[in-house]
Amino acid sequence: MSAGDGKTTHVAVRAEAFKIRSVVVRQSVRDQWRPVIMPALVLWLLATIVSAVYLHPFDIAEYARYAHAALRPPLFHRLPLEYPAPALVVFILPLLLPFSYPYAFAVLAGVVLVLLVTSYEGSGIDGMDAEAARRLIAYMAVGAVILVTGRYDIFAAAAAFWSVRAARQDRWSAAWNWSCIGFVIKLFPAIFWPALLIAEWRRRGRPPVRRLAWMAVSVAVLVGLPALFNGGAVLNAVHYYLRRPTEIESIPAGLSMLFDWHGTALVASFHSVNVVNGASRPIALVVEILAAAGCLWVWWAQLRRRLPIEAACLASLTLVVLGGKVLSAQYVVWLMPLWALYPLRPLWIMAALANVVVFPYEVSAQSFNLVPTHLFDTTMTLAFLARDVLIAWGSWRWLKSVLAQRSPSPTVLARAP
Repeated sequence: MSAGDGKTTHVAVRAEAFKIRSVVVRQSVRDQWRPVIMPALVLWLLATIVSAVYLHPFDIAEYARYAHAALRPPLFHRLPLEYPAPALVVFILPLLLPFSYPYAFAVLAGVVLVLLVTSYEGSGIDGMDAEAARRLIAYMAVGAVILVTGRYDIFAAAAAFWSVRAARQDRWSAAWNWSCIGFVIKLFPAIFWPALLIAEWRRRGRPPVRRLAWMAVSVAVLVGLPALFNGGAVLNAVHYYLRRPTEIESIPAGLSMLFDWHGTALVASFHSVNVVNGASRPIALVVEILAAAGCLWVWWAQLRRRLPIEAACLASLTLVVLGGKVLSAQYVVWLMPLWALYPLRPLWIMAALANVVVFPYEVSAQSFNLVPTHLFDTTMTLAFLARDVLIAWGSWRWLKSVLAQRSPSPTVLARAP
């Protein structure tokens, strides 16, 4: 066979593979159109109307300002303060579309949403199917309809889920790639790295030392790229987090208010309302230490085969979300794709509802001056504390059920040699 014949055969094989993939995609779209894609599009349309037409969220305007500032000479010299520098890719992409920025951002968020909900079916994994996709849509409809197109967290949440999905399919390079993509734009998927290391180690029978290169490259991208353009902005997001007080939506904020009710001051800073009192810093430190200890226990349980990879990722991510001194409403979106892998849980539904039910109260109170400012901020803090308790309680009950399923029964133990 000549070289030309071999090249022709290779092209024909690739063309045939592309044709097969196209047929599979078309069939998948047809199968999921009514049960999954149409509800997701309705959710997206409602989210777009609420966000772009009525609420005009500050975050979207902030993304647009960061995108335009980065493109002014000198290029990429003005970098985000509270977000990782690579997130600029997400902020700049809407500028390529022929719409105003809020609608262009909504279109991109909608594309990611559809890709996310359609990636459950066809995964070949038990529990990761169209039913799970519908559960995700339900959680988002209840607790994130104003956040799907009003924040960029859907991009990182999708990357985090695709990392877990790839790990369950034994596609380890893809799992690491997706977790690293999520990390450089939103940081939180890095909490999956220990679980991925443990799962791949157990699967392959040897430590996946080469994955350290994935981590190193991710950190290099996160730190090195901004260093090339503005050395003073290398760790903007880290400095921003360390300097800010406890946000009213976090567990430390709610607890410190209860412990030091009369000494609490509510301060507007860092684009949020924050709780400042004598108890906030110590409580925040204790909560962070407890969350870190909880993560260590989760990874130990995974190492002992008591937790599968998806449960270890959800448990550790939940601890990170609840253990920080900032727990903005959009952080709950990070959890929802993994919540959807399990049957609907009433406590998680209640937490999702509490995540957004405060926003109509906020709009009415601030627009019509129905509630004094201090009373308004106090009730918001306590309402978010209730949401956080619901997440913690629901997650604890879920974790107990997972551990019970993975624990051997007394009969099995009696038969073991």
